[in-house]
Amino acid sequence: MSSASPQNQVEPLPPTRSPRPFLWAVILFLIQTALIISLTVYLLSDDDLYHPYRVITALAYIDRYFPEDVNKKELLRLARDQIFASLDRYSGYLDKKELDRVVEEFGGSYGGIGITVVGHKDGLMIMSVREDGPAGKAGMKTGDIILAADSVSMKGKNPYEATLYLRGPEGSPVTITLIRENLPGTLTFRLTREQLRLIHIPYAGLNENGIFYIRILDFESGATEELAQILDSLYLPNQDSVKGVILDLRGNPGGLLNEALTVANLFLDSERLIVGVKGRSRWRQVEYYSSGDDFTENRPLAIIIDRGSASAAEIVAGSLRYAGRALLVGDTTFGKGLVQEFDGFSDGSGIRLTTARYYFEGGVYLNDPSAKSKDSAAGIPPDFYVNSGETDDFITALESSLLLRDFALRFKDSLAPTRATPLLSGAWLDRFAAFADSMNFEYHSTLTRELEMALELITFEGGSRELFNEGEKLYTLSREQDRGYMERYRDYILRRLYQITLDANFGAAVSYPRAILPYRQDIRLAESLLLSTPIP
Repeated sequence: MSSASPQNQVEPLPPTRSPRPFLWAVILFLIQTALIISLTVYLLSDDDLYHPYRVITALAYIDRYFPEDVNKKELLRLARDQIFASLDRYSGYLDKKELDRVVEEFGGSYGGIGITVVGHKDGLMIMSVREDGPAGKAGMKTGDIILAADSVSMKGKNPYEATLYLRGPEGSPVTITLIRENLPGTLTFRLTREQLRLIHIPYAGLNENGIFYIRILDFESGATEELAQILDSLYLPNQDSVKGVILDLRGNPGGLLNEALTVANLFLDSERLIVGVKGRSRWRQVEYYSSGDDFTENRPLAIIIDRGSASAAEIVAGSLRYAGRALLVGDTTFGKGLVQEFDGFSDGSGIRLTTARYYFEGGVYLNDPSAKSKDSAAGIPPDFYVNSGETDDFITALESSLLLRDFALRFKDSLAPTRATPLLSGAWLDRFAAFADSMNFEYHSTLTRELEMALELITFEGGSRELFNEGEKLYTLSREQDRGYMERYRDYILRRLYQITLDANFGAAVSYPRAILPYRQDIRLAESLLLSTPIP
């Protein structure tokens, strides 16, 4: 049997490469290119994506070509702050510490000086002052402009950044430098921070004329519950004797929308509009109506307001006024008729953003949405205007000096040794005047200051001796008038000394009915209006 020769064997062909992997790579590349081009076209055509893209591109270009080192984080922070600055003075970015401070306050207490602030071109404007906090006790006022906390300037800082400097551990000191309208120069307040528990209602009670008075400091969490307990324990047992109710919302900075709604609901019959909320989209438009019956059975109601009444306080005052349920007495409110919402990010920071505006019955907006100014805030005007005199130049200067408080606390055992001590006699005015002189207190009226400047100008310009002498005569007369202000305001001074002393010795339960309610003009007017209104 013969075998095949090697020449007759067939060699296998080498394997051929399939063109498919290369083809798929080309196809994938073309698809990716098309997607990139499509996304780029979409990016450049959609403003919501294009504008952030331009910012990022500009930052990258600056980082690559600018001849000096730049801090990209700082540039982004400046851009972020400008975004919020173009909205309104209530919206802003919150870093983690700032957001934590906000959450801390929602928890029921915080360490601070007891004020709320909004942005201002020169620093921070005080929106309200807690009367039981360090700032209130020291004489700081709504409308004051804070320039610095300790050595840190507040100019350019938003209210949330400011909390890092204004708040702090209980017992820690802080020095506040501020300016006040109609006063020259700056005022300095050296305060000690306190742990401020959110006491919503420091006093409520029925006076001998049948007026049930309720002082409400804020509308933070728990305010309605506290009010309901007071109505159950103090109002109901004396209901037959009540001829009218006063809600005192002076200096109340507001708080939570739900608290405002539930408080207003206590004084309205069912199916009355409390407040409407109008946002940008149809999903942010809602109206809140009352339910149930008026707890007071429609007894006459007056609400005392002022420039420090804001936000939720304005909702309560506005809803009851425009529903025809209450009269407003005092001064025009702050005008913060905006809904703010908080939203947190994954890194612990967040934002507070205005998302809607409030309106009342009749379509009355608290902030006019058509106003040209982003900070336009007319506020709610009172039905009956009262000038309490607390903003008069002399009173402002005297309160800012802290002499009233220093004197009252120094002599508190002599001024009001018992709870039933009557209002102070005039002899105490002479003692206080002597004390003020010993502390070098001098009041210079606006006229006196203008004459001082006029005399300096005459001297500098080389004016005639005759003109200088005439100016000096007027200056002397003005200074004599200034020295008479202590006597002119004797009633105010004695009442304030009395109030501070009673509060220091016995607390608000004594100081309110004995030193505040019988003497404040706005409370007395509200009482007379209620007593002249028949009970339904």
